[in-house]
Amino acid sequence: MHEVTTDTTTRTPARLPLFWTSAAVIGCLLLSAGRRTVSGLALDLSYRLLAREFGRGRVARFEDIDFPPALTHEPTRRFLRETGLPENAFPLGTDDDGIPLPTLAEYYGHAVPAEAAGHLVRLGRLPDGSDVVVDGPTGTVLTWHPADAGLRPLTPDVSTLVLTLCLLRRAAVPEAVAGSAPAQPRG
Repeated sequence: MHEVTTDTTTRTPARLPLFWTSAAVIGCLLLSAGRRTVSGLALDLSYRLLAREFGRGRVARFEDIDFPPALTHEPTRRFLRETGLPENAFPLGTDDDGIPLPTLAEYYGHAVPAEAAGHLVRLGRLPDGSDVVVDGPTGTVLTWHPADAGLRPLTPDVSTLVLTLCLLRRAAVPEAVAGSAPAQPRG
């Protein structure tokens, strides 16, 4: 499901989803650049950028009361409080089930391995069923899938996750004009 497969007839790697490829490239570029930012994250993004890109009503900013105790990484808390997170920005789907930022344990109950459940905070879901989570102490963004329960790195932090969503949204505009827009989730 998450692994690169090889077409046995041509011996070429199968295509990875655009989100994974984009997130990996952006993450690698930012890590290799090694630049320092005021926020302590890879990028200093503003709420105004997100509001312009996704619409003012489609960016969720959180308050301190929304953060679970597991989310101790201050730069991530500040980003989610001041800049926010786009709501249902394809391919990241968010859901509102009463708990703004649940830990995996709060979201899934006992179906999550205890060693991962308490410090992983759920941000949303990808179309393949993987949950996008942030590691509470470090701010690293990972994916977790209930079927295999393995953690996989996605982006260095929430700022690079949001930049990836912005870039994918902008990439979809020319595709839509050309008549080949990516499938958007319904909901």
